[in-house]
Amino acid sequence: MSHQATLSQPLIFVGPPRSGVTLISDIVFHHNALCWLDENFEKHPRSDFQHRLFKRASSWRSNAYKRSPLLGALSREFSPAPTEAINFWDDITREEIDFHRGFLRGKHATPAEIAAIKETLARRVDLSGKSKLSLRFTGPSRLCFLHSIFPDARFVHVVRDPASTVHSMISTEEWEYLGKHLLWWRGAYSLQELAMYDQLRHHAVAGTAFQLNKLIQTTKLEADELGIDLLTVNYEDFVASPQMVMARILDHARLAPDASVEAALSHNDIRCSNKVLKMPATDINTVYTWCPAS
Repeated sequence: MSHQATLSQPLIFVGPPRSGVTLISDIVFHHNALCWLDENFEKHPRSDFQHRLFKRASSWRSNAYKRSPLLGALSREFSPAPTEAINFWDDITREEIDFHRGFLRGKHATPAEIAAIKETLARRVDLSGKSKLSLRFTGPSRLCFLHSIFPDARFVHVVRDPASTVHSMISTEEWEYLGKHLLWWRGAYSLQELAMYDQLRHHAVAGTAFQLNKLIQTTKLEADELGIDLLTVNYEDFVASPQMVMARILDHARLAPDASVEAALSHNDIRCSNKVLKMPATDINTVYTWCPAS
């Protein structure tokens, strides 16, 4: 069965954690044409009932901000929110494909995987009454693998000032148990890089900056190798001119302006935290040593 029309030019957001990719994509996902994945999909990816329920819930979420700020706040609190659905991707792919921690560098989906993924996602889009699939992935962009499934996808890469990103990452409890003193993402490092990280693992700032740099550079490298028209969005630019950057994203995605997106944009707290200024100057210099601003 062909799903070419249903899954034509999906919009896929990628970017490092704590870079603004979640905030920006969540606003874009208010677009009435977009179908996205939520926790219920992750638990029941083949449930027609959940897909039809999503149709009503996502419609309410998309239009709530247009009615009133109060309804918008309620929808953000109680309606299903977009997720990466990593468990779905892990379950539907072969064992060597690790969506939790893998860069998936040089990995391609098999014909059977492509067929299963497209069948499941096309059903989701069809029953939701939407016209375009949208996805989000933080950490490694996994461009090679995703491009093998969606060769016409429209990718948006969200990045943020490295010092701000590193400060935000090491301030979270989650990173304390993940990559603060451990090379968290796997599958893209040379032996020389592994040896280098071994010298940095006990320095949280340097080790985190080293990993952040690998995420950003690998995304650029894969985009060049695959000839992907990758739109890079700097979070600082988004904070300074949210309407202008949003217009660029929608244009890149081949989406028309949408009142629901405009309403969500106007009611979100979009700002740059200046907490990075509290970092010692030596730590800031360390970040830029291991992850130069790009």
